[in-house]
Amino acid sequence: MGAWRVPSPRGTFRVWQRNATIFRKYWKTLLLPNFFEPLLYLAALGLGLGTFIQRGGIEGQSYVQFIAPGLLASNAMFAASFESTFNTFVKLKIQRTYDAIVSTPINAEDVVAGEYLWAGTRAALYGTGFLAVLAILGAAFGEPLVRSFWALLIPPMLLLIGVMFSVTGTLFTSLIDRIDLYSYYFTLVVTPLFLFSGIFFPVQDFPAPVPQIAWLTPLYHAVNVCRELATGPSPGVLADVAWVLVFTAALALFPIRFMRRRLIS
Repeated sequence: MGAWRVPSPRGTFRVWQRNATIFRKYWKTLLLPNFFEPLLYLAALGLGLGTFIQRGGIEGQSYVQFIAPGLLASNAMFAASFESTFNTFVKLKIQRTYDAIVSTPINAEDVVAGEYLWAGTRAALYGTGFLAVLAILGAAFGEPLVRSFWALLIPPMLLLIGVMFSVTGTLFTSLIDRIDLYSYYFTLVVTPLFLFSGIFFPVQDFPAPVPQIAWLTPLYHAVNVCRELATGPSPGVLADVAWVLVFTAALALFPIRFMRRRLIS
């Protein structure tokens, strides 16, 4: 099988470039559906349920202002998760794209690192588009959903969030042999994160150990960072950013090793 190697910047970029080239051909049909789901949540919950919640009832802001930044983080999670699960599985097992790539000077480590970067890029693209929509809607309705110049740092943060969820999705992909097993990943991992990471309500108001468990999950910190940047950050946001970085770094090598074993064996 050969010795494990550190991904090279050139090989990683080539894998990312291949994905970007294909994406440019279909970006309209790929981008638009990713705006609909968060907008539906924003309309149904923020504008619908929000009318029953007294203004200033959640951390001094309206309900739609509260959930909008959290939906940015969840949008990045879903974009990176789908890219690193179904799309990666198709290229691994059905199209055998990776088999063709590793027959070139690009190695298996480059493939996985390039996919990390590409999933993060897609998450940033989708999230930045949704961020622009939030800014326009806030201006149109006179209720700003993005209230700080620190929001300019949200796109690079979405890139990091996308890489983080690409790592977790690729880890699951590296361990399964059937595409139908993703139902377990999305039902038991992605959906609970979406519901209990502070997007729709403050989890710290729940009885123990719910807040403590939430603190250990990745989307919780991603939501905190996006919400802080959208409204004006406090020093505590640095702890959330550090958590995301440490979590990503701690897990990143495992999918690379497991995927290399599958591609080289």
